[in-house]
Amino acid sequence: MNKKKVMMVLFCIVLPLFLLLLTYNLVLFLTTLTSAQENVFLFLEGKGELAPEFTELEASHLEDVKKVMAYTDYVFYVLLLAVTIIVTGHRKDKDFVLRLFGYGGKVTVAAIVLLGVLSMLFFDAVFSLFHTIFFPQGNWIFAADSLLIQTFPIEFFFTISSNTFLLTLCLGILFILSQHLYRYVLRHRN
Repeated sequence: MNKKKVMMVLFCIVLPLFLLLLTYNLVLFLTTLTSAQENVFLFLEGKGELAPEFTELEASHLEDVKKVMAYTDYVFYVLLLAVTIIVTGHRKDKDFVLRLFGYGGKVTVAAIVLLGVLSMLFFDAVFSLFHTIFFPQGNWIFAADSLLIQTFPIEFFFTISSNTFLLTLCLGILFILSQHLYRYVLRHRN
């Protein structure tokens, strides 16, 4: 396989993951939080203490969430670097960059549609699978009346997920459209 094909495959893997993490961060930033949720997010960002009303098990889970979120931030920056290197490394070959955008956008759209449909049809199963993968020690199941569940009901996660998928889908479409728009402009400029 030649270098451009390797870059194309790599870009088609990296772009959807990057856009998913980018939109996740944007959605979280733009989501209106209750004061209890803000307290937890300040704790998760290392900018505050966790409210003492949380049980030891809830606090332990939130410590694990803090680690996962920190790891996710590192992954986000590595993906950003990879996207930047691939695009800037081929900036002189505009046709190839446009193909990167087109294929990367198509893979993003396909992946997000698949994930979105699966999440909408089987949200509880996807939610459980996510937690089983990222919290294998099993400290993520709480009673419905626990403070953690009251602070972050399932609707919170459903809304965050839906908005993240929708925004990622839009960005994937923008990548596809940018390829077509640029080619249209070039064709009609001459």
